[in-house]
Amino acid sequence: MPVIHITKTAVEKLSLLESGRVDYFDDVLKGFGVRISTTCKTYFTMRRVNGKQVRTKIDTADKITVEMARKQAEGTLADMGRGVDPNEDKRQARKRKKEEDRQKITLQTALDEYLQKGNLKPRTIKVYQDLCRLYLADWLEQPAAEITRDMVKTRHLAIASGNRQRQALKKEITTETGKAKLKAAPELKRKEASANGCMRVLRAVLNYAFEDEEGGTPYMNPVNILSSRKRKAWYQVDRRRTLIRNSDLPAWYRAVSGLDATIMRDYLLFLLFTGLRRQEAATLQWKQVDFQEGCFTIVDTKNGDPHTLPLSDYLQALLTDRKEGLKTELTEAKAALAAAGKLPLKQQQAAFNRVALAESRLASQYVFPGEGKTGYIVEPKRAIDEVIAITGIKFSCHDLRRTFATLAESLDLSSYTVKALLNHRQQLGDVTGGYIILNVDRLREPMQKITDAIQERIKKQYGQVVLISGEEKVVNINEG
Repeated sequence: MPVIHITKTAVEKLSLLESGRVDYFDDVLKGFGVRISTTCKTYFTMRRVNGKQVRTKIDTADKITVEMARKQAEGTLADMGRGVDPNEDKRQARKRKKEEDRQKITLQTALDEYLQKGNLKPRTIKVYQDLCRLYLADWLEQPAAEITRDMVKTRHLAIASGNRQRQALKKEITTETGKAKLKAAPELKRKEASANGCMRVLRAVLNYAFEDEEGGTPYMNPVNILSSRKRKAWYQVDRRRTLIRNSDLPAWYRAVSGLDATIMRDYLLFLLFTGLRRQEAATLQWKQVDFQEGCFTIVDTKNGDPHTLPLSDYLQALLTDRKEGLKTELTEAKAALAAAGKLPLKQQQAAFNRVALAESRLASQYVFPGEGKTGYIVEPKRAIDEVIAITGIKFSCHDLRRTFATLAESLDLSSYTVKALLNHRQQLGDVTGGYIILNVDRLREPMQKITDAIQERIKKQYGQVVLISGEEKVVNINEG
């Protein structure tokens, strides 16, 4: 370790290095030194504190003078001689500052930081944002650290009872004018699943914002009160088991096939005949469809594994017609525009808009294009509501997946085949499943069997309502 008399002149004569670093110690004040590196000259002190060698930075030579550095070093070395570690004081000061800053962050800031971690899917991010916006909007600008266990208990109950949801509206016909008018629906729908989901999101956000990354005392998350042995406040939400019954399939299929919105029509039918999740089908791109090999691949799946399925004859025809239908739609739109020359300006503009929409759909990379920012179908609610209004059959997109899976199981297909069709991973410890490789060709026959089974049930007549002696009665017309 080179020793010099550290002065302004001596430090100025020391040149920056091309690589590495060198420490020079003062010949008068033991433990005071200057480090020369490739970028700067830094004053420091170094001395043993409680048997441990401790080094602490004072400042760089371009910011303070040698005299200032020497005076500060004298005080620091004296403290170190009394067993005080200046670095520990700095660490504690930084820790206190960090904790003070954390105590001030709002729930909105904590949520944004959590969502920007980078390992959440866009769909998951949207769900989390929607839950907080719908049920925790009045908390978002509050300091997250001020959320208490009592607040959590009260809000969890309020969401579940329906008191935190937006007031539902329904149409009613007024007798005076004969026109439809929106009125508030008096009933409140319970939301146990939403209450649990919202609080799980809140728990994750608060853990991310406040838990000590260096260990030590864990953050006492207020949401944990719902898991306490005394309260056990999480709601037991039964898994949905709804599907399209065999007897409802004919009416459902006719209603869907009759939808004016052809993209929504084909989208719902595609869900039924593939068993895909709604987001997986909605994001399917034309480049992922191989008509020559008769298959398609979903890249962005729930479990992260690419999912390739064969095209049954029905699906091959549906996607082929979908592609040709986009061309037909544009041709018809252009013909309507050409004939709109003498129509009022408003109708001409509508014709222009129709052509623009048809062109954008044809140019879209997605099989089921949408008009929003994503470019694909996001919310099929209007089409679903229309089918429900026509048939009275209540269903969701995931009900179509359950219908597909239930029909697959009824055909006595192996559990491995059904899991492969649904892109479910084999259970851990299933040694046999690890040896079975079900590629797209192996799934082609099962996929066609399911398609045939669906079409058979669609064509079947299960019964009709007839009037007998002034009373309605369901008669099975398949019986003699």
